[in-house]
Amino acid sequence: MQTAHIVIPCYNEAKRLPGEELLSFLEANPWASVSLVNDGSTDETLALLESLGERLPDRIDVHNLPQNAGKAEAVRQGVLASLRRPFDFVAYLDADFSTLPAALAEMLDASKPQHKFILGSRVLRAGAVIERSARRHYLGRAFATAASVGLDLPFYDTQCGAKLIGRNLVEPLFTAPFLSRWLFDLELLMRLRRLLGEDDFKSTVIEVPLNRWVDKGNSRIRTRDLIAVPYRLLRIRHHYRR
Repeated sequence: MQTAHIVIPCYNEAKRLPGEELLSFLEANPWASVSLVNDGSTDETLALLESLGERLPDRIDVHNLPQNAGKAEAVRQGVLASLRRPFDFVAYLDADFSTLPAALAEMLDASKPQHKFILGSRVLRAGAVIERSARRHYLGRAFATAASVGLDLPFYDTQCGAKLIGRNLVEPLFTAPFLSRWLFDLELLMRLRRLLGEDDFKSTVIEVPLNRWVDKGNSRIRTRDLIAVPYRLLRIRHHYRR
């Protein structure tokens, strides 16, 4: 089994992060380790993360950003800090476990050796449990279409909060800060395509349908963020095609 280090960004997650579930997962899966990144939370998140780290210090790292920097920067800082550990893939997940950590093993099993960038995909199909509101589903499909057309990225679901990225790609993809606080998944794909070229990009990336994804509500994306999507897509397109 290949190893993975999982980065989980946390902003005011004291009541949502399933800490006991995370500990149980790590105890049952020796291939995984975790970085918990406190993104300037104003509740008791940091205390919760530190208590989890104390219970499994060899498997859990805790990083604290004193001020809220947004999901993109929290993930970036956690990923770069993770390089002190040995692993084959770095991964990131949302703190509410809408995608369970065990799904990462399924994603790795579904990939081939040439796949070094693995995307989870929320495809509703027979045998899968994909639960989200109709509003979120249709907004997600509208966004995916806009991203696919505007950035020429032929993927069904770039914004699913479950990704695995090969260790050798970490520094070239994560060294520079991102333009967007929450569209960084798109930026990673644009950076990867620029790094590898079109043919190697297509052979390196795979999208794996998840068997389970459950919307836990309390989305941090605001209406003004959605309104700004066309502008941000244009900015990303311009920046990475220069």
